[in-house]
Amino acid sequence: MTLFICWVVFPALLLALSFGCGLLVERIAGIDLPGVLLPGVGLAAIIVVAGFTTILNGTAELTAPLIVALAAVGLGLSLRWRLRRPEWWAIGAAVGVFVVYAAPIVLSGEPTFAGYIKLDDTASWLGITDRVMQHGRSLAGLEPSSYQAMLHFYVDSDYPVGSFLPLGIGHVLTGEDSAWLYQPYLAVLAVLLACALYELSRSLFASGLRRALAVFIASQSALLFGYTMWGGVKEPATAWLVALLAVLLVPAVRAPSARKFVAPAVVTAATLGALSYAGGVWLAPALIAAIVALYRRVGMNATVRQAGIFAAIAVPLSIPALLLVKFLSEPAASTVTTQSRLANLIQPLSPFQVVGIWPVDDFRLRSPTPWPRRS
Repeated sequence: MTLFICWVVFPALLLALSFGCGLLVERIAGIDLPGVLLPGVGLAAIIVVAGFTTILNGTAELTAPLIVALAAVGLGLSLRWRLRRPEWWAIGAAVGVFVVYAAPIVLSGEPTFAGYIKLDDTASWLGITDRVMQHGRSLAGLEPSSYQAMLHFYVDSDYPVGSFLPLGIGHVLTGEDSAWLYQPYLAVLAVLLACALYELSRSLFASGLRRALAVFIASQSALLFGYTMWGGVKEPATAWLVALLAVLLVPAVRAPSARKFVAPAVVTAATLGALSYAGGVWLAPALIAAIVALYRRVGMNATVRQAGIFAAIAVPLSIPALLLVKFLSEPAASTVTTQSRLANLIQPLSPFQVVGIWPVDDFRLRSPTPWPRRS
């Protein structure tokens, strides 16, 4: 029963909440988003809203009820979505990706999570999630312990927690232990990446079947799948958010307006919530490309004006992330600020790992025979 709740009920619930919140963003913006992008935009909105409510102790426990209410409002105000024709090939690709990411866990027959022997940070992520969903960033009242020391190391150093918040909401709503929901949550992030890539590749493939096959393969790069089986959560979250931002910026550049910038601003704020302001490194390529394309289309004055509109929407939504002023100056950030640190890696990763299957059992290692040999 636990396996069913974790791998069927929880993903369905999270996607339903995301879909409802995506419809609410669509309604607020006054635009029509592609149906395949609605859950992704909605989950980004969930991260943004939960980022505000989990700042303080007094509002943290309101997070899950508030998200349910927002999703219900979005569904109630947007009955038009019922008339939309489903993207069956997109759904097929998404289901296929979910099955691939679920298989190593589900086929074990037990609720569990992967990679703990290689990366024990999962215990920290679960502890952080539990704390912020109940008490926000407050550590008041904790007695000295390894749990308190861990939270002090991360939460007191303003470590970004945005990618953990949907997991915490799922725990509150289903009552299941976050440990058993962790891997299904990562699989949902992979599904949302597939949805974003499906829309992003629309101009490349006229055939829905070919697009679905391409997306199915692209969502399983060795590096991304390896991080997921290793227990990493920010990596699949970042891959999904960056792809989603890219696809949302295309219509915003083609017909710039405040309405078209709402969804990209939400995704930008969610990325910063998941990675802190350091996440700007991943946002910059898409945003710079959008500015250049906008400049070539409408000129300097209009580009500055539209960039100002985007910033006016994105910056207030990013307040929880912008408050994380200590993150890059604390010990918790040393793994990303010190060039000589490889953190939990053994050696620098290979660029080939973004391509596909990695023929070793640990993505940190490299095969002694990189090319197939005839026997």
